[in-house]
Amino acid sequence: MKGLLHAPILLLTLPAAAQSDRAPYRALGTEPFWSLTIDGRSIRYEPASGRPIGVTKPRPIVSINGELYRTSRMTVDITHTRCSDGMSDRTYADTVRVLIGRQELSGCGGKIISDGEANALTGTWWIDALNGRPVRLARPATLTFAADRLSGNICNGFGGAYRFQRGTLTTRDIIGTQMACMDGRTQVETALFATLRKPLKVSSGHAGALVLSDGRSSVTLRRMP
Repeated sequence: MKGLLHAPILLLTLPAAAQSDRAPYRALGTEPFWSLTIDGRSIRYEPASGRPIGVTKPRPIVSINGELYRTSRMTVDITHTRCSDGMSDRTYADTVRVLIGRQELSGCGGKIISDGEANALTGTWWIDALNGRPVRLARPATLTFAADRLSGNICNGFGGAYRFQRGTLTTRDIIGTQMACMDGRTQVETALFATLRKPLKVSSGHAGALVLSDGRSSVTLRRMP
């Protein structure tokens, strides 16, 4: 009988990221974009640009409301409080803080409590910049996301399919009309299509902007009023 009473206490003190046969623990942040994976043996941090960092997973320091993983290269602090990723309506079970040298990163991790990720893209956006260069045309260049389809108009009208999952946008089968245009619109359209062919990390930018980037190419969007 005594053993039965103690069993629930042992279960409650198991670390959230303690892995055996379970799926790896995952966390992410959006400003800048980064991801973190903790499996049975290692912790791996991956930034949107730059080199990933991998370390052997230490024994966690377990507290009442979380776990702390401390190594010489990075520290991961997991707190069991609800967290919004700041980019969508998606809510996670944990708030995660990562320290690498003097850099401190904040994000979310663990179980997804509510999933409204599609809302981060849904709607019509005007293209503010491509590869860091402002886009200034007589008529705004636009992108619209609805359900699993995207459409737009720059020089030509175009459309295709897209998928937005775990902070990454992928597109396929983008087709459009073939009209030649003046005032630089053709060049903007060509650059946009080249960027959209790649998997793009989606993060929030300055003053409500949305940034799609693979680390080399980027598209900066601003929501149309």
